Parts: sequence; C-alpha cells; structure tokens
Amino acid sequence: MDIKKGQPRDPTTVSTGDSLTAQVIAGDGLPEDMSDMVFKQCQFQHVSFSGCELQDSQFEQCIFINCDFASVQFRQVQFRNCEFYDKSTEQGCNFTFAVLQDCEFNHCDLTLCEFSRSEIYLSSLHECQLTGANFQGATATKIIGNSVELSDATITDCNLAYANFTGSKMVEVDFSGCRMSHARLDGANLTGAILVDCELHNIEADRVTLNHADLRGATLSGLDVRNIDMTGVKINLDQAATLLEEIGVDVT
Repeated sequence: MDIKKGQPRDPTTVSTGDSLTAQVIAGDGLPEDMSDMVFKQCQFQHVSFSGCELQDSQFEQCIFINCDFASVQFRQVQFRNCEFYDKSTEQGCNFTFAVLQDCEFNHCDLTLCEFSRSEIYLSSLHECQLTGANFQGATATKIIGNSVELSDATITDCNLAYANFTGSKMVEVDFSGCRMSHARLDGANLTGAILVDCELHNIEADRVTLNHADLRGATLSGLDVRNIDMTGVKINLDQAATLLEEIGVDVT
C-alpha cells in the first residue's frame, strides 16, 4: 500500500458522521463520537484514538502509522485491507465482534487486547506483542503470526485452521477446544501450553517445543513427532497408541 503525500488534515476538522476518502490525518483532536463513520484510503499519522467511540465504523485500505489505540473500543468495527505500522500501540483495546480482513500488523503492541468473537481473515501479525490477549471464540482462519509473542494469551474455542505461527512464542497459552487443522507451527515454543480437546490433525510442527504441554483429548492423527520436543507432555493412553503408530510402532 502506498504512503500518501499531501497536506495533512487537522483531526479537529473531522466531524461525526463524516465519510472520508484519500485523506491524510495527523495529530490529536479527533471527535469523541466516531461511530458509524466510513474511512477509505486514509492515512493516520501519530493520531491518538484514545477516548473515541468507534462502534460500527468502517476502515478500508487505511494506513495507521505510530497511532495510539490504547484502551479503545473497536466493538463491531470493520477493518478491510488496512495496515498498522511502526509500533502503533493498541495495548488493552477491545476488538470484540470486530472484522479484520486482509489486514497487516507490523511491530505493534497488542498486549492484553480483547479479540473475543472477532472475525480475522487472511491477516498477518509480524513481530507483534500479544501477551495476555484474549481470542476466545474468535475465527482466525489463515492468519499469519510470524514471530509473535503470545505468552499467557487465551485462545480457547477458536477456529485457527490453516493458521501460520512459525517461530512464535506461545508459552502457557490456553488453546483448549481450538480447531487447528493444517496449521503451521514450525519452530514455535508451546512450553506448558494447554491444547486439551484441540483438532491438531495434519499440522506442520517441525522443531516445535511442547515441553509439559497438555494434549489430553486432542486429535493427533498425522502428527509427525520425530522432530518435536515432547518432554513431560500430558496425553492419554489412546493418544499414546496413535503417536506410536505414527512412527511405525505396531500397537497390539
């Protein structure tokens, strides 16, 4: 997406109910009530959204550079083809029921963010901080999370089919009940993770660390365990038989 050039617009001139296209908005002073607004091909530079009400607003093909979204409520907001850059701070913001489609987050701080029941499609998170974030019940199919920090996050009952978490740190993350078929976890650290009742069939998991992870009740068919560190992992007897069969051991 191209970086726009031109005279930045003063945020104080943005009015509730506006529909803005191809605008550059820089600085502070946005109106508190920004609900039901539409922004297309806009660029936000060093803008603070703190204290703004954005429910049911739409952002399409927008760029956010060094913006502050700390503790902002994004409930039912739609982001399509948007990009977030340069350590934009979304710490503690609420994306509950939000839609994020074809979006990119680059080096962003999403610590303690709320993504429960959100819909995240074909979006990427590159080297982002997501410690303590909550994705309970979210749909995040084909999400790319390269080298993200997800420690202590809650990601229960999510659809993570075809997700890519290559090289990510997911220590003690609760994935209970997640559908993760065909996900890519190469090089990820899931030490102490809870994967109870997860669908893990046909995942790519080369050099994954699963030390002391809880896999009880998870579907493990097609899991190649030869390059996985499973020291202290918790499984039940039926799963043990499945894993032995995967490496060619005849269980009778």
